[in-house]
Amino acid sequence: VDAHKGGVFEYPSGSKLFVPAAAFSDSTGNPVGGEVTIKYREMHDFVDFFMAGIPMSYDSAGVNYTLESAGMIEIFAEQNGRKVNMAPGKSINVELVSRVNVSPSVNVPPGYNIYWLDEQKKNWVYQAVDNMQLMDEQMPPQLPAEEDPAYPVLQEWQTAIQTIELNEANELAKLEASLPLPNLPVKPVEANPEEYVFDLDFNMLKNPAATGEQAVAQGELENLYKKYERMLWQLSPDAGISPTQLQDGFSNVSDIRIHKLNNNKYELTLKKGTEELTVRVIPVLSGNDLAKAKAAFNQQMERWQKDIEQREAALKSQKEELRRKYEEEKRVAEQRFKAKLDDLRKNGMEYAAIDEVIRKKVVNRFNATGFGIWNCDRPIPPNRMIISASFKNEKGQPYKNKTAYLVDKSRNTVYQFLAEDGAKLNIDLNAQNLLWLVTDDQKIAVIRPEDFKVITKAVKEHDFIMQKVDTEIKSEEDVRKVLYL
Repeated sequence: VDAHKGGVFEYPSGSKLFVPAAAFSDSTGNPVGGEVTIKYREMHDFVDFFMAGIPMSYDSAGVNYTLESAGMIEIFAEQNGRKVNMAPGKSINVELVSRVNVSPSVNVPPGYNIYWLDEQKKNWVYQAVDNMQLMDEQMPPQLPAEEDPAYPVLQEWQTAIQTIELNEANELAKLEASLPLPNLPVKPVEANPEEYVFDLDFNMLKNPAATGEQAVAQGELENLYKKYERMLWQLSPDAGISPTQLQDGFSNVSDIRIHKLNNNKYELTLKKGTEELTVRVIPVLSGNDLAKAKAAFNQQMERWQKDIEQREAALKSQKEELRRKYEEEKRVAEQRFKAKLDDLRKNGMEYAAIDEVIRKKVVNRFNATGFGIWNCDRPIPPNRMIISASFKNEKGQPYKNKTAYLVDKSRNTVYQFLAEDGAKLNIDLNAQNLLWLVTDDQKIAVIRPEDFKVITKAVKEHDFIMQKVDTEIKSEEDVRKVLYL
């Protein structure tokens, strides 16, 4: 983002950031100009919270609550690899798109607030009421246990919604492809006096027999050499060789071949006798050449922005028509499957959780007045039922001093506690509970929702026998497979 101008940026989820002009300052409080890189990510479910190590407890008036999230973000900004601050009086407006679990009859989910994480104290700090707005899109309920009479109906509903969304995504992709994006202008790079910068004889780069990509790259370079008085080259950070090695071994070469990697990076193959060296370089400019290139770039960017706006205007009505089409398909699917659930109820087969786990799409609006982790949450009071728990492996050996995680799959939160003999565990027997911990060999041991059904209100103590899933955890996808998401 240009620090002087700011801008509006859209995340793939549909979330938006509205960055004002002059939003950044350095460590001494002075305004930051030039380009600033914004780092942004979203966390939406208990796997995200678990993997990020995000605490979900909140103390208020002596009561320890668990926070149920409608989505979190982490945001900060850098310039030249160094973090910058939010300028005094400035904030980034956030529109975070997420989903929440509500009753179908509720128009706006109640009680959500905005919190900022004080990472030093590991505490959430209340900021404001969440300006949450319900969107049209709706997701089917989460699936109950397979033996539940509603399971096949809800599974069919879930499949129908997924099929509709896939068809919508495919049609949208075709629509976008029908009017290709204009090419983004390439920003000129200024020669860095602290890096190794050198000249290249273009005559050595030319290969009259070149074809394909090499011929295109040569043509582009020939235009650059004609346009500017002095083309310079700078070793890329991933050059694969030090300046000393390049000077000592390949200051004089018999042949050069060039391959374009991206808009501002090339790969040179230098030949000296029987030796060859491949090195990555960046074309750079200085002095009048740089000023000339920047002026041309600014003009190109203005034209590019207008082309983008014209493209979006041309596609707007078609996108709206596409959205309305698939919203209607989802509405019809929702009515059809709710009618099937009503038939189950009329026949005495009650699915008690259906009114609690409808997932609706919302947009959370708030002002991020500083950098860090921001959370759209509502506090959940502790469950009244507390049991004394112990945790053992399949051989009956106890787990000691392990951090364990308990989730109610109908609520978007994680309850974190120390798994030890006699641990006091708050539990809701009506919930879709899932409990897990990480073993010494970096596997995940779990207690599935059906394993909680042996616990009744009369139980005061319980030994949990945890099943270790023999899956090597290398990625978030592995975690999700183990935890059944």
